[in-house]
Amino acid sequence: MNELEPRKILVIQLRRIGDVILTTPAVAALARRFPDSRIDFLAEPPGAEALTGNPHIRTLHIYRARGLREALAWILKIRSERYDWVIDYLGTPRSALITFLSGAPLRAGWARSSHRWAYNRRLSPPGRGLYVGLEKIRALELLGVPSEGADFMPRLYLASRPARPENRVGLVPASRRPSRRWPAASYAKLGRLLRQRYGCEILVFWGPGERHLAEEVAQGIGDGALASPETRTLAEMARFMAACRRIVTNCNGPKHIAVGLGIATLTIHGSSDAASWNPPHAEHPFVRLDGLSCLACRLNECPYNMECMTQLSPERVFAAAGPLLEGA
Repeated sequence: MNELEPRKILVIQLRRIGDVILTTPAVAALARRFPDSRIDFLAEPPGAEALTGNPHIRTLHIYRARGLREALAWILKIRSERYDWVIDYLGTPRSALITFLSGAPLRAGWARSSHRWAYNRRLSPPGRGLYVGLEKIRALELLGVPSEGADFMPRLYLASRPARPENRVGLVPASRRPSRRWPAASYAKLGRLLRQRYGCEILVFWGPGERHLAEEVAQGIGDGALASPETRTLAEMARFMAACRRIVTNCNGPKHIAVGLGIATLTIHGSSDAASWNPPHAEHPFVRLDGLSCLACRLNECPYNMECMTQLSPERVFAAAGPLLEGA
């Protein structure tokens, strides 16, 4: 077999919703380079749902393994598929082992991974400060997949965006990482400013365990603001997001859902690296408290006083949101 013309390719990105979504540009690049090849994807729930309807993916394997027996069953299943290429974008012990035992002639994964022993093609990232969606495409150049002209924007097919979105702004105040959470009181002040200037409705999104935070923000805004209904699936969240003109958000999974749906976003960055997680696109600006030496520290817990979040004023975020709304 000519390894440059694989018949079957498996892409692995088991977890994190945002990471799964940011792998879709690489899948599209593979499909463009090898239009006659079959491309499958291995992901865990709930991130796997973000791949529903993706036209470049033939089979979506939803990985569930609660013990050694189920994990071994998955290895046997992947091996039975007789993939020509397996590309592991995760690089954990589990994904590396699946890749190594897949039987694929070409097994690719990150050279920076401590589990690089599992790969016979080691992908080197182009360097820090590159949008992850583009980084994953650039890494494929080693495999003969060109990145020039490739679309680095993630794409989701969970919902079609209304032709005329309602006069509504979505706020996403949660993040699983404390160092990425702009305070609830700041979100509430921002919502009041948006209401006064643009008269828009405010919908505050929330996930499991976040209802209290969403209600606190909505109540702090007052009239014209509501916490979103409970969303049991990504498709339900996508449907509510699609009715919003714009989304203001922390760096989190829902932000990537909005980007993948083509909804303009304004992202608040502090510990997260905007260059890596924010697409370089006019519809997706970001705002942060420039001047701090610890910006983009990538730490989950702040060793100081969270100045990047607590000292970023609602007025500054409002000023950054204005051009998006006025140009809607």
